[in-house]
Amino acid sequence: MFLSDPSEADEYAGALAGTGVTIRDGAPGLVPNRQATQRFYEPGTRLMSCDDDLDGLFAKPTTGNRLVPLGMPLPVLAAGAFDRAAEAGAGIWGLCGAAAAFYLHHSETAGLRYIIGCFYGSVTPDPDVCRKDFLQSHGEDFVLTVRSFLRHGAVYRLDWLTAKTRYFAKGGIDAEATDAGTTRQPEHAAALRRLAATYPTLCSAYVKAGGVVNLRLNPVTAFKRPRPVDTYVS
Repeated sequence: MFLSDPSEADEYAGALAGTGVTIRDGAPGLVPNRQATQRFYEPGTRLMSCDDDLDGLFAKPTTGNRLVPLGMPLPVLAAGAFDRAAEAGAGIWGLCGAAAAFYLHHSETAGLRYIIGCFYGSVTPDPDVCRKDFLQSHGEDFVLTVRSFLRHGAVYRLDWLTAKTRYFAKGGIDAEATDAGTTRQPEHAAALRRLAATYPTLCSAYVKAGGVVNLRLNPVTAFKRPRPVDTYVS
């Protein structure tokens, strides 16, 4: 566990007592902390990054519309995903951003698809996570997705798996914005609009319900493959 705020060490130590998780100081801010984590490990390490506020990983069911908890150990999931992403020539792999069974598919896609930042895999030191000009946390998962696609020609998404989390929750990037004297929503909107202006053939910004600015990626599909049989809940 890499902390962006060392003052939280005692709180985390109490919550993680007996789990075997080691707590280390990272760097202030989401992106700097991700970069510090990448640089901590030996080059070539397969690193699965996971935020600390997830409610769990959930898969598309074989029947019905209710998501089911991931039915395999995380190390097994990660090992297979890293292997398949490497075969695809992708720099990162990740999950579907929509936490609803209707939007999930029993497939995996190599190409351009949104990779949510709360849970993804990369190989250290990932050149797009560690870019010197990657300076802000707002919209960082969209930035990483697009830049990794441009570098490698593909990201790799598990279309059948998602994470439940609370987007725009207190703490994290919200606290980072407050400390900088700004507000998260306007900064997030500006970051996405900049990305859309920089890469107009790959993405476009739009306003969704509630006046929240979001980014729509123009899908590019190198190939799709069926969901691995061993990922289904038995």
